[in-house]
Amino acid sequence: MIRINHKLLLLLLQSIFDIRTQSPNLPPTTILNPPTCWGYEPACSPADRVNQPQCEDGAQGWPGEDDPMALFYKQADFGFVRERLEEMHSLCSPVSGQDKLEPGDRSSLHCSKDLQFCLAKNIQLDFSSLAGRVEQENLKYRMDIFHAGDITVSGCNLDTDNLGRQLELMSPLQSWAPELQNLRQSDENTRDACDITIDTPTYVVKLDASVNMYHHFCDFFNLYLSIHMNHSLSGMDLSSWSTNKQVLLLENIPYRSAFSPTWSAFTSLPMMDLNSVAGKKVCLKEVMFPLLPRMLFGLFYNTPVVSGCHSSGLFRSFSQFILHGLNIPSYGLLPHQRMRVSIISRDTRYRRVTNEGELVKALEQTGLYKVTLARYSPHVPFPSQLTMTHNTDILVGIHGAGLTHLLFLPDWAEVFELYNCEDPGCYNDLARMRGVGYTTHNWGEQGDLMKVVEVQGGNTGPAHKKFVNYEFDSNEFVKVMNSLRKKVLDKKMYRDPFGSHEEL
Repeated sequence: MIRINHKLLLLLLQSIFDIRTQSPNLPPTTILNPPTCWGYEPACSPADRVNQPQCEDGAQGWPGEDDPMALFYKQADFGFVRERLEEMHSLCSPVSGQDKLEPGDRSSLHCSKDLQFCLAKNIQLDFSSLAGRVEQENLKYRMDIFHAGDITVSGCNLDTDNLGRQLELMSPLQSWAPELQNLRQSDENTRDACDITIDTPTYVVKLDASVNMYHHFCDFFNLYLSIHMNHSLSGMDLSSWSTNKQVLLLENIPYRSAFSPTWSAFTSLPMMDLNSVAGKKVCLKEVMFPLLPRMLFGLFYNTPVVSGCHSSGLFRSFSQFILHGLNIPSYGLLPHQRMRVSIISRDTRYRRVTNEGELVKALEQTGLYKVTLARYSPHVPFPSQLTMTHNTDILVGIHGAGLTHLLFLPDWAEVFELYNCEDPGCYNDLARMRGVGYTTHNWGEQGDLMKVVEVQGGNTGPAHKKFVNYEFDSNEFVKVMNSLRKKVLDKKMYRDPFGSHEEL
């Protein structure tokens, strides 16, 4: 007879219930079935990683790293997280024999190299000096939000020498050095002089340009990486993925972005900004200072990526995390091997395709495509945009931030960048990291198959190609699209109607 310890069973069930209630949006992809692992766990073997990147025959590494796949894994996959975890060190160690503070009230601070990521407990942020500034200045990207002594820890020994060695990257979106250089140690409990006390785990966030999808999704992507960091450092505690998190934006201009629904994948609480805390001392029980969008050799802005390798599990899992968090549906494939094509239609002054209607008509006449002009503008709710993208087989667009949508394509999809405007690496690399196909095209001499339409008063100089409009030959366009259709049809992920395209 099997004896059941009912008390332990109830505790187990309660813990599962607590995780589920704390994390109603917990993506299925955050719960891995052993021995599957992300890749940053100490005992995770390469064979058990959640995804294996791929390299083409003939791909070569870089000096000092001969294996291109290992290099790609460190540059653009969960190996990047693993290296940041290996950098973690304590900047404020516990004080022994501290009688003034209970253990649960003592501060701690752990950071990666150069203060690019930090976790802290029981820390006070003094925003008193901002009382007048929030109404008179734009504090976004400012490095003087805090002054000396405005950030306080207590009950731990602050290693000021080590802190001083971590201040090299003194830049608003490269590290937390501008803020944490103002740390001081106090013998008093930081909670004794608080105007606001936040016990909810908090993300203190510095954002890049929230009007631009490419740059704003660098913010979201690095926050996702940071949750993985916290997940590991917390002993793989699933509550790390809970959306019961407070977000504090270090900016005072009210946050407005067409991409704001994306926050629902990270937090279920109203966001705070500097207007919420100006003139006050704020005590935080648990706080994360996440990885930032413009780190040197960071992800994914200007990421150096070894040639010939593709398909990062990190990028794929981020895609699934956002799609799940925003409840984006998948409609499956069209019958008779018809392809869904989304052509990004730019409602801007520059880089418009002036004959996009002609391109749509030419494709539709083949009977092989269901074509949609994707108007990815603030007037279209972002979840609706993602629904279109996620149900697209071939995404078409000229160089521009709208191509960031490729992150959320199905795994078998292809991207056709009509013209890269002499910026060849940006979306090619992003597509490689996401693991979808990428094509651009040589349209021959200017005026042959591609016409430049000058814009009156447009810019000149090195970036001139980005400040004009374009017209493309419809027959040539259809030829390229037919070749991309064949690539999709040849992919096993597309051809297997019973395969699971959406699971990690």
